[in-house]
Amino acid sequence: MGALLTKIRIVGAVAALAMLLGGCASAPATVDGTDRAPVPAAASSTPSEPATSPDAVPTNANTPLPAASDTDAEAAQGVVLGPGDIVEMRMFGQPDMNTQGFIADNGELSLPLLGAVDIGDLTPNAAQTRIESAYREQGYFRDPQISLTLVEHRSQQVAVLGAVNQPGRFSLSSRTTVLDALAEAGGITARGARSVVLIHRGDAPRQRVDIDALVAGSGAGDNVLKAGDTIYVPEAPLFYIYGQVQRPDAYAIQPGMTVMQAISTGGGLTDRGSNSRFTIHRKSPDGAVHEVDALPTTPVQPDDVIFVKERFF
Repeated sequence: MGALLTKIRIVGAVAALAMLLGGCASAPATVDGTDRAPVPAAASSTPSEPATSPDAVPTNANTPLPAASDTDAEAAQGVVLGPGDIVEMRMFGQPDMNTQGFIADNGELSLPLLGAVDIGDLTPNAAQTRIESAYREQGYFRDPQISLTLVEHRSQQVAVLGAVNQPGRFSLSSRTTVLDALAEAGGITARGARSVVLIHRGDAPRQRVDIDALVAGSGAGDNVLKAGDTIYVPEAPLFYIYGQVQRPDAYAIQPGMTVMQAISTGGGLTDRGSNSRFTIHRKSPDGAVHEVDALPTTPVQPDDVIFVKERFF
């Protein structure tokens, strides 16, 4: 009887163990005792290529500088560097090489590593090419990318003096003309002559320039300015008008001016002014002053003093 009970217990233990093993194979155990879905197969360990946008711009420091635009090339045409100009050099990928400086009287610019480089009388593009070649030939850089910018153009200047509103020195741009320079100087004053003097640098003869002819498009000759030119605007010959006019004063004589035009320049007649009774105090060549009865069509001469009388009624 005891042996039988022992055999029954052994069979029960084996059955319980079989049931336990079967349960473990059907569903993996978890920490919290709940069933969990089978884990999917692991993805490939080979790294994928990073996704890139077709519009992405690389930021490689060795990317070459963009080429200058046609507009920049046109703006620089005809402009050359000279003593006193301020330029800025930038080397792409080498910020420690960037510098700004003056061009010396001998046309040389002091640059890092190279020292003095002669860029006088070169256009900015040509100077940029020369600097790149110098860095290459000296063995400092294999393929330098240089950008040379003209900061202030002091060497290429003209002077505008005399009867202008803002006399001074002005920088030249490409094909600056006499009219351009006068506009920079604020224009000719009310007492300025309409014929100006163009003084070229060196031994070139002085040139008279008729401003009205230039404005009308009939001015003869090339009036494009060069560095060192001077424009002098003399004061025009004056006449004086007083009496029965709105604005008695001294005014510049215009070519072919008559007494009636002189009255119009003075603002016209007052309510009491006569349109036919005028006298002119005129200086003769010997310096004597005499009185001349004038008509509305009488030409006005330099230093004439016109007196407009009252009308009779």
